[in-house]
Amino acid sequence: MQYWYSISNISASLQDKLAKAGLKPLSSANPDIEPQNVLLIYSAPNQVLEQKRLEESTATKCDEIHVHYEELSLLSLKYKNISSSWRLDLLDITSIRRLCNGEDPQLDKSNNFPSLKPLSSLLTLAIAKKEPRIIDIYLNLELKSCLFGLEADSNYIQRLIQSSLTDLVLMDWWEVNLDREASFEEVRNSVNQLAQIQNDYESLMKDNERLKNLLRKQKTKNALLLDEIKELRKSSTNQSLSNKLDIEEHNLGWANDERTSQESGIDVRQSSRQLETKNSDKKRQFYIMVLQKLLRLVSRKAQ
Repeated sequence: MQYWYSISNISASLQDKLAKAGLKPLSSANPDIEPQNVLLIYSAPNQVLEQKRLEESTATKCDEIHVHYEELSLLSLKYKNISSSWRLDLLDITSIRRLCNGEDPQLDKSNNFPSLKPLSSLLTLAIAKKEPRIIDIYLNLELKSCLFGLEADSNYIQRLIQSSLTDLVLMDWWEVNLDREASFEEVRNSVNQLAQIQNDYESLMKDNERLKNLLRKQKTKNALLLDEIKELRKSSTNQSLSNKLDIEEHNLGWANDERTSQESGIDVRQSSRQLETKNSDKKRQFYIMVLQKLLRLVSRKAQ
């Protein structure tokens, strides 16, 4: 066998075992696959009812349970490898592989039938009373299926009756109410948690927006600081250049003044020399004039 098929959902643990054993699920009864390669899986009526209650939001009807088992009856005519979900779940992965290879693994005979819940047992009896064909098909599947060394569930009706005594049903009903109240409390807590999560989320969004505004302001300040730094760098560059020019100009002025002072010193010395020369010439001319006058006087007296 390579595939398994079930009209209703099976437990996650059983799905995992089948997958590890190499069996693949069929989404529907595929006519292209050989029937001997498919393992048909079924469940007891009370299990189907309980599963529908968990999975479906609206209450199921007796006709729907009846249709479910009529379809199983037709499939059992096609597929010869049949097993109940609870017996199959008792097998380990190695035993399921042996089953796929055509062997007949055996379970410990101390394994009992699954326990029945009083309320679902009472409802199953009521459904079976209205649709007796459901129980007939189930018992027929039990006789056809691989029992793995256990007994067929031939006393299913008696087990339902024993589990649906009035006191047991009342206790089960009360537990259901308690579970429902607990569920309401869980829902209420979940709603409160969701409200708290929403408040925390809104608070985080506000904080995030505030941080974004701070970042935008900081970016603006950083841009202004960068502009100021660029201006300072530019002005400092210009100032240093101006200082260099001033120093050069000062140096040039000092050199010119030095040169001028040197030239002025030379002119003064030359002027003083010229003045001294002129004075000496004037003195000579004066002495010559005095001598000439003296000579004239001498000559006159001699006459």
